[in-house]
Amino acid sequence: MGREIEIKIPLTDEQYDKIYYVIYGDEKIAGLKICKHGDVPCPVEHILKTDSYFSRYATREEGLAAGEPQVIRIRSERYEKTEPKAFFCIKRKTVENGVELNREDETFIEKPEVVRELLMFSDYHQFFEKRKDSLSVYCESEVLAGCEFHLELEKVNGLKYIEVEVTDEQDSGLAADEVRVALAKFIELFGLDSAKRDSRSWMEILRGAV
Repeated sequence: MGREIEIKIPLTDEQYDKIYYVIYGDEKIAGLKICKHGDVPCPVEHILKTDSYFSRYATREEGLAAGEPQVIRIRSERYEKTEPKAFFCIKRKTVENGVELNREDETFIEKPEVVRELLMFSDYHQFFEKRKDSLSVYCESEVLAGCEFHLELEKVNGLKYIEVEVTDEQDSGLAADEVRVALAKFIELFGLDSAKRDSRSWMEILRGAV
């Protein structure tokens, strides 16, 4: 699996609505193209995700100090008109210049309750849950030719955000710095300030919002 390079920025109600109209084709932005995969008439996917996070430690600081991965989670997701699916994931994250670089290992699981029970038997506990309601599209842009940007317009536990991700495959020839610069320019196409990127984890963001 390639390395994921991503940026996320909080949105006002007005900014959220503007991006909504763009991804559904009601507004146009110069230098931006919404990709259509195959013959799908509408490229926007509505996705509901619930993430349950686990740890063996009382605090995240203890876990990180012990070398535990930043993310150990079970994800349940549902796309429109499809049956729900579940995945088990381990993610290791670094942050460079405010942009996340993730190594993610994920596998499909048929019965998430079995994995959950195994974690509990192994002294893990669930310490956090994230609920994401997102609209997902793939985009191309003149800011970096030949690159596909995965955009998610989302409400995460009620908070409005935009997340844009590029998967940097090993044979793509793209340098991480090149992708980071392109992500900032991509965000600015929507009239957003890339300096307002939020490099905190979702756990930090949502617990800070409580």
